Amino acid sequence: MSLVDLTLALALAGWVPFWTVRLIRRLHIFQLEEYLGGRFFRWWLADLPRSLPGWLRLAVASLIALAVLPLADAPPWLAELALAGWGVLFGFAFLRRRSVAAKKPLVWTARARRLIGLTLILAALVVALVLTPGVLPAVGRPGGLLLTLGLLLAFDGPLLVAANALAQPFEASLRAFYRWRAGRRLRQVAPFVIGVTGSYGKTSTKEITAGLLAAQAPTLKPPGSYNTLMGICLTINRWLAPQHRFFVVEMGAYGRGDIRALCQLVRPRVGVLTAIGPEHLERFGSLEAIEQTKYELVEALPADGFAVMNVDDPRVRRLADQTRHVRVIRYGLDPAAHPEVTATEITTGPSGVQFLVRRGEEQFWVRSRLLGRHNVLNLLAGIAVARELGVSVEQVVAAVATLAPPEHRLQLISTPGGPTIIDDAYNANPAGVRAALEVLQEFPAGKRVLVTPGMVELGPLEAEENERFGALAAAVCDVVILVGPKRTLPIQRGLLGAGFPPERLIVVRSLAEATERLRGLVGAGDVVLFCNDLPDQYNE
Repeated sequence: MSLVDLTLALALAGWVPFWTVRLIRRLHIFQLEEYLGGRFFRWWLADLPRSLPGWLRLAVASLIALAVLPLADAPPWLAELALAGWGVLFGFAFLRRRSVAAKKPLVWTARARRLIGLTLILAALVVALVLTPGVLPAVGRPGGLLLTLGLLLAFDGPLLVAANALAQPFEASLRAFYRWRAGRRLRQVAPFVIGVTGSYGKTSTKEITAGLLAAQAPTLKPPGSYNTLMGICLTINRWLAPQHRFFVVEMGAYGRGDIRALCQLVRPRVGVLTAIGPEHLERFGSLEAIEQTKYELVEALPADGFAVMNVDDPRVRRLADQTRHVRVIRYGLDPAAHPEVTATEITTGPSGVQFLVRRGEEQFWVRSRLLGRHNVLNLLAGIAVARELGVSVEQVVAAVATLAPPEHRLQLISTPGGPTIIDDAYNANPAGVRAALEVLQEFPAGKRVLVTPGMVELGPLEAEENERFGALAAAVCDVVILVGPKRTLPIQRGLLGAGFPPERLIVVRSLAEATERLRGLVGAGDVVLFCNDLPDQYNE
């Protein structure tokens, strides 16, 4: 092996592991962004200053600069020496890297494996082309490799996006196959399908509705927040069985037509519309677009089906008033909205909620462990569906009493000898944070502590809503810990503007740091609300 070959091998041995780890980090974010190239590319641009610390920016610049040394009549051994040196440097950086625990780790799905494999193949082809004798005669093989490694390091994100674009025809055909198989499975089993959508409350309402229907017959629901077309196809193909009489489907959307596509697949006969608000406003562009998208569920219902609509929400009420093609069951707490299913004599507290259900002439008491007045509305939606589909009052009452909150949605966690934890980490919308603060206020506590990074994806309303969040928190909390110095500036303004003592405001950079600060701050008798936990792509 010649000296040139040895330096090339040394450079690649140190650089490849380092670059691969960085590429997997990019893949993780790409997956969190639903493999949407535009959204990922915006994250990649914003992340460049953080992901390329000073020494690494210098390394990239040096790699590119040293690559053209032969053009300045520099001795050829200088590029070879640079290659060997940078190989050692990147190898050392790989060995000394610190792994940071992800909030939602990368899931090595078949698609993720295909994408990382294709990206590595593209990178290998580029390197192989550069190393081919005579390809870059002006700079030589060492100089060409230096240039290539520098550019691959600087533009790993675009390379990943390019690989994803190349894979699209195959991925589209695969998605079409999974959808066809799910449609065939649905026709074979023919369950009674209930669709649930809304800007917020849809996961809790799905869980409640499925729990009540299961009291009468076997019921399937997607796990967690599986609410996209492929998530629903996976649920059907993997878990839908002949014994399932009911199928309760949560329907999420990031744009117009998303819910319509879900309805074309599952063909719901009942649709529940929980609320319309600014959640994902950044993606939709306007509240009107969100409203029209959510209403796609009601539009898809057959004439012999029915819609269950929360008329406490002004936008949903207007849609209910104009719906003529299908029967509407109105639920809510506001008498002025004329709900058919409502609740009175509501009591809420740390042990849950209790209220009297009124459904036409029918009345009965229910008690639930779910926290917060807002869950009364979610329960009413599930009760309306269950009673309409033949679940008896006795079955409803018994099932409501056993319901547990979905994970990370006002989930109560007791720590022996320590504080009470209210885990609302999934929460990310204005109505949800208000509800969470109301729950926190209901707890008798020596100290009420809020830990939050605020809300995202609210478009032009984001700063305003976060500032309002801060003002509301000032009236409830004794201590506030904000995660993310830059992102939480509007919350800080809201808190301080409402007269919150600055000495009780703590700003940290990460959830891990917030947890560490809590150790000496709270104890038995205190209550800590974790309100929202932003995905990894929002880390500062």
